[in-house]
Amino acid sequence: MILASSRVIFRCAHSEEAELLAAWEGMSLALQWVANPIIIETDCLSVCRLLNCRGDKRSDLVMIAREVLQLRSELREVDVRHCKRSQNRVNHLLANKACVESFCKVWLNEPPDFVATALAIDCNRIVT
Repeated sequence: MILASSRVIFRCAHSEEAELLAAWEGMSLALQWVANPIIIETDCLSVCRLLNCRGDKRSDLVMIAREVLQLRSELREVDVRHCKRSQNRVNHLLANKACVESFCKVWLNEPPDFVATALAIDCNRIVT
């Protein structure tokens, strides 16, 4: 893990909007701090489709998706992948911490202690 962040999103209509906003924030931070190819994983298939340009352009989220796609075009390489919720524990731990504790923070080059175990489990499932 090169970059991780956790931030409260105060106004959000539903989970797809939260996923898109998280992708936008991740790409914004990556533009500033990361030179490597970027992998964004989401357990929301509709968001994955929107960000891979195969989604329904009539979605109520199309404006946010366009902002994310604009950022994506500025990055070197971005791979948006769909994964099972059980393989994306780190994402849910970061989101939960932000919601429960009104927590906002960015980590570079080292994951936060509270996600280290989940990160190891997620990485092992992807490798095997």
